[in-house]
Amino acid sequence: MNNTFDWNRFCEVVKKDFRNMWPLAGRTMLILALLPMAIWLISVVIPGWTVLPNLRLWMVKLVAMLAACMSASRMYRTWNLPGEGIYFAMLPASKLEKFLSACFFSVLVCPLLVLFGSLLVDTFVTALPFGGYHDWIWQRDPSLFAFDISTQPGIHYGPWGTLYSITYLLSFVGNALLFMFTSTIFKRHKVLRTFLWIYLIEFVLMLVLIPLMNSSSFMVWMVGLVKDLGAEGVANLFFGGMITFAVIEIVVFGWLTWRRLDRMGY
Repeated sequence: MNNTFDWNRFCEVVKKDFRNMWPLAGRTMLILALLPMAIWLISVVIPGWTVLPNLRLWMVKLVAMLAACMSASRMYRTWNLPGEGIYFAMLPASKLEKFLSACFFSVLVCPLLVLFGSLLVDTFVTALPFGGYHDWIWQRDPSLFAFDISTQPGIHYGPWGTLYSITYLLSFVGNALLFMFTSTIFKRHKVLRTFLWIYLIEFVLMLVLIPLMNSSSFMVWMVGLVKDLGAEGVANLFFGGMITFAVIEIVVFGWLTWRRLDRMGY
């Protein structure tokens, strides 16, 4: 249980987690991969309804995010439980190797499998001669359901699409690590309790921020900011803030998860 790293030993931990992935998280991953198909079933019932590829892509990205949020609580459900967690502690590998393997599956492997599974399901139902999936998912219109302020002078879709993608990917990793951390805190209903706590914190923040944002001084500051920076500068500031927050989230919850596992008592 030391913090050394050996590549061969790490590969053995990864193999062990891979073998356990289907028994522990396979059913959840399968349900998530099939979840976007619900929209197609609705389109079969409602004749004439065409489901845009943009909406389908959004659903695929959503289930991949849900997989990142749920994978740690499924694959490592017992790692913080007294008695049961001793199995995780006694694995013939260092804490660092087990932590990195858990990150690998929670952030990358499980979400990617759900993502590819959802894309395969979408491709299959699109090929069927009935239903509301008429265009392939890669034929989406990039000007719809995306951050697009190309109508502003000097601003084009491309750079903002890139910044949006970077922000999404960093937020994706940050959210996965957040739920990975809470899986070491809560003993039961790990995902549900995390969502409830997030909702409660956001609700309290909104109670504090809404009066501030509706104040005249805040509106004057916003108008002055737009006047000084322009639409392009405000967009840069927005994305810069989002990326900074996501990086902080990754560092904080990655460190907190490691600290919890490093000091876990059984």
